[in-house]
Amino acid sequence: MKRSKNIQLTSSKIPKIRNQLLEKQNGICPICKEQVKSPCLDHHHKRKIKGTGLVRGVLCRNCNSFIAKAENNCIRFAIDQSKLPEILRSVANYLEQDHTIFIHPSEKPKEKKLKKSSYCQLKKEYLKCPVRTLFPDYPKSGKLIKSLEKLYQYYKLEPGFYK
Repeated sequence: MKRSKNIQLTSSKIPKIRNQLLEKQNGICPICKEQVKSPCLDHHHKRKIKGTGLVRGVLCRNCNSFIAKAENNCIRFAIDQSKLPEILRSVANYLEQDHTIFIHPSEKPKEKKLKKSSYCQLKKEYLKCPVRTLFPDYPKSGKLIKSLEKLYQYYKLEPGFYK
Protein backbone atom coordinates (compact mmCIF):
# COMPACT_ATOMS: atom_id res chain seq x y z
CA MET A 1 0.00 0.00 0.00
CA LYS A 2 1.48 3.33 -1.07
CA ARG A 3 1.63 6.04 1.58
CA SER A 4 0.06 9.40 0.80
CA LYS A 5 1.94 12.69 1.14
CA ASN A 6 2.69 13.82 4.70
CA ILE A 7 0.43 16.53 6.12
CA GLN A 8 1.84 19.37 8.21
CA LEU A 9 -0.35 19.81 11.29
CA THR A 10 -1.18 23.12 12.90
CA SER A 11 -1.47 23.45 16.68
CA SER A 12 -5.23 23.89 16.38
CA LYS A 13 -5.58 20.46 14.70
CA ILE A 14 -3.72 18.57 17.45
CA PRO A 15 -6.74 17.89 19.72
CA LYS A 16 -8.78 16.48 16.82
CA ILE A 17 -5.98 14.23 15.53
CA ARG A 18 -5.03 13.17 19.07
CA ASN A 19 -8.64 12.18 19.82
CA GLN A 20 -8.95 10.26 16.53
CA LEU A 21 -5.74 8.33 17.17
CA LEU A 22 -6.66 7.68 20.80
CA GLU A 23 -10.04 6.29 19.72
CA LYS A 24 -8.26 4.05 17.17
CA GLN A 25 -6.04 2.84 20.08
CA ASN A 26 -9.18 2.14 22.19
CA GLY A 27 -7.93 4.71 24.74
CA ILE A 28 -4.94 2.52 25.60
CA CYS A 29 -1.31 3.68 25.72
CA PRO A 30 0.70 1.39 23.41
CA ILE A 31 3.69 1.48 25.79
CA CYS A 32 2.31 0.83 29.30
CA LYS A 33 -0.97 -0.76 28.09
CA GLU A 34 -2.94 1.39 30.57
CA GLN A 35 -5.93 3.66 29.97
CA VAL A 36 -4.58 7.05 28.80
CA LYS A 37 -5.50 9.72 31.36
CA SER A 38 -3.30 12.57 30.15
CA PRO A 39 -2.89 12.03 26.39
CA CYS A 40 0.16 13.30 24.48
CA LEU A 41 0.48 13.29 20.71
CA ASP A 42 3.80 11.52 20.27
CA HIS A 43 6.10 12.27 17.35
CA HIS A 44 9.59 11.41 16.14
CA HIS A 45 11.56 14.55 17.08
CA LYS A 46 13.45 16.22 14.23
CA ARG A 47 15.62 18.71 16.06
CA LYS A 48 17.79 16.73 18.46
CA ILE A 49 17.80 13.27 16.94
CA LYS A 50 17.29 13.92 13.23
CA GLY A 51 13.91 12.22 13.27
CA THR A 52 11.09 12.51 10.78
CA GLY A 53 8.73 14.76 12.74
CA LEU A 54 5.94 12.27 11.98
CA VAL A 55 3.26 11.53 14.56
CA ARG A 56 3.49 7.96 15.87
CA GLY A 57 0.44 7.79 18.10
CA VAL A 58 -0.95 8.89 21.44
CA LEU A 59 0.83 8.05 24.67
CA CYS A 60 0.16 8.79 28.30
CA ARG A 61 2.26 11.66 29.62
CA ASN A 62 4.68 9.41 31.56
CA CYS A 63 5.42 7.14 28.62
CA ASN A 64 5.82 10.13 26.31
CA SER A 65 8.41 11.60 28.70
CA PHE A 66 10.14 8.22 29.01
CA ILE A 67 10.46 7.81 25.23
CA ALA A 68 11.67 11.39 24.80
CA LYS A 69 14.37 10.83 27.42
CA ALA A 70 15.46 7.58 25.75
CA GLU A 71 15.63 9.18 22.31
CA ASN A 72 17.27 12.42 23.42
CA ASN A 73 19.85 10.62 25.54
CA CYS A 74 21.07 8.58 22.58
CA ILE A 75 23.20 11.59 21.68
CA ARG A 76 24.47 11.95 25.23
CA PHE A 77 25.50 8.29 25.47
CA ALA A 78 26.77 7.99 21.89
CA ILE A 79 24.12 5.45 20.89
CA ASP A 80 23.21 5.32 17.22
CA GLN A 81 19.57 6.44 17.01
CA SER A 82 18.80 3.76 14.43
CA LYS A 83 19.82 1.09 16.96
CA LEU A 84 17.54 2.38 19.75
CA PRO A 85 14.66 -0.11 19.17
CA GLU A 86 17.11 -3.03 19.22
CA ILE A 87 18.83 -1.68 22.33
CA LEU A 88 15.51 -1.19 24.14
CA ARG A 89 14.52 -4.79 23.33
CA SER A 90 17.88 -5.89 24.78
CA VAL A 91 17.22 -3.77 27.87
CA ALA A 92 13.87 -5.53 28.37
CA ASN A 93 15.52 -8.95 28.05
CA TYR A 94 18.28 -7.91 30.46
CA LEU A 95 15.78 -6.66 33.06
CA GLU A 96 13.82 -9.94 32.88
CA GLN A 97 16.80 -12.25 33.30
CA ASP A 98 17.54 -13.92 36.64
CA HIS A 99 19.40 -11.74 39.12
CA THR A 100 22.50 -12.72 41.05
CA ILE A 101 22.45 -13.46 44.79
CA PHE A 102 24.46 -10.33 45.65
CA ILE A 103 22.92 -7.17 47.11
CA HIS A 104 24.59 -3.91 46.11
CA PRO A 105 26.14 -1.89 48.98
CA SER A 106 23.94 1.12 48.19
CA GLU A 107 20.88 -1.08 48.96
CA LYS A 108 21.97 -1.73 52.55
CA PRO A 109 18.95 -1.32 54.84
CA LYS A 110 18.99 2.04 56.61
CA GLU A 111 19.28 1.93 60.36
CA LYS A 112 16.07 2.90 62.09
CA LYS A 113 16.05 6.33 63.72
CA LEU A 114 14.19 6.84 66.95
CA LYS A 115 11.35 9.32 66.69
CA LYS A 116 11.87 12.39 68.83
CA SER A 117 8.19 12.17 69.88
CA SER A 118 8.76 8.59 71.10
CA TYR A 119 11.79 9.73 73.09
CA CYS A 120 9.70 12.58 74.62
CA GLN A 121 6.92 10.13 75.56
CA LEU A 122 9.48 7.93 77.34
CA LYS A 123 10.93 10.94 79.15
CA LYS A 124 7.42 12.00 80.24
CA GLU A 125 6.85 8.55 81.81
CA TYR A 126 10.25 8.70 83.42
CA LEU A 127 9.55 12.10 85.01
CA LYS A 128 6.46 10.66 86.73
CA CYS A 129 8.72 8.34 88.70
CA PRO A 130 9.75 9.75 92.13
CA VAL A 131 13.18 8.06 92.18
CA ARG A 132 15.23 9.17 89.23
CA THR A 133 18.70 8.71 87.88
CA LEU A 134 20.26 10.62 85.03
CA PHE A 135 18.07 10.34 81.92
CA PRO A 136 20.05 9.82 78.69
CA ASP A 137 19.97 12.59 76.07
CA TYR A 138 18.40 11.96 72.70
CA PRO A 139 21.22 10.30 70.73
CA LYS A 140 22.75 12.50 68.01
CA SER A 141 22.81 9.48 65.69
CA GLY A 142 19.12 8.86 66.31
CA LYS A 143 19.89 5.19 67.02
CA LEU A 144 18.19 3.42 69.90
CA ILE A 145 20.99 3.11 72.47
CA LYS A 146 21.04 0.36 75.12
CA SER A 147 20.18 2.65 78.04
CA LEU A 148 17.08 3.94 76.23
CA GLU A 149 16.14 0.44 75.13
CA LYS A 150 16.16 -0.70 78.77
CA LEU A 151 14.00 2.25 79.79
CA TYR A 152 11.46 1.46 77.02
CA GLN A 153 11.31 -2.12 78.32
CA TYR A 154 10.99 -0.99 81.94
CA TYR A 155 8.09 1.36 81.15
CA LYS A 156 6.56 -1.17 78.74
CA LEU A 157 6.61 1.29 75.87
CA GLU A 158 7.24 0.46 72.25
CA PRO A 159 9.85 2.79 70.70
CA GLY A 160 8.68 4.58 67.56
CA PHE A 161 10.95 4.95 64.55
CA TYR A 162 10.98 7.19 61.50
CA LYS A 163 10.17 5.41 58.25
